[in-house]
Order: sequence, then structure tokens, then C-alpha cells
Amino acid sequence: WGGPWWDTPVAAGVPSDPYLMTGFEHKCIHLAHESDREVTFTVEVDFKGCGDYRPGHSFRVPAGGYVHHTFPTGFSAHWLRVVADADCVATAQLFYT
Repeated sequence: WGGPWWDTPVAAGVPSDPYLMTGFEHKCIHLAHESDREVTFTVEVDFKGCGDYRPGHSFRVPAGGYVHHTFPTGFSAHWLRVVADADCVATAQLFYT
């Protein structure tokens, strides 16, 4: 359990630090924010581990809301990072097994 943001002030369009994603069979992400408007979070993934991030899943999180996503079985990447489309205080945490 861990992730790049925990009640962290984030700027729109600025990626989080990379977070390790490889080596786990089951993966899910928890996204939340404290903004009074909807915020879209884009999870960018680096499949090869060489710093080449590609947009993956995008999630619209309602005002002051929360979204949980379980990645499909077999989904694999070395690293991920998260980008918000608005300034906010955000949480992006992952749970792996």
C-alpha cells in the first residue's frame, strides 16, 4: 500500500513522482481530492522501465469525491505516475498483492 500523493497539493498538468508498479499480480488505485469541482486524473504508465510514459487510464473524480479502480488481470507496467487536470489537494494511493 502506498503511492505518490497523500493529501498533497498538486498543480494542474504536473506529473507525480514515479511509483513502482511491477512485480505484483493484483493492482488497484484509489484517487481522491478536496476540490469543489470535478478533477480528472490521468494515470501515465512506463511499460519498459525507461522513462517513456504513455497516457493510460483517465478517471473523473467528482467534487470532493473518491474513485477506486482495479486494473485488469494481466495489466503490467514498470512505473506509473499521476497527473491531475486542476490544482487541488490530491490523494493517489495504490494497493498491490
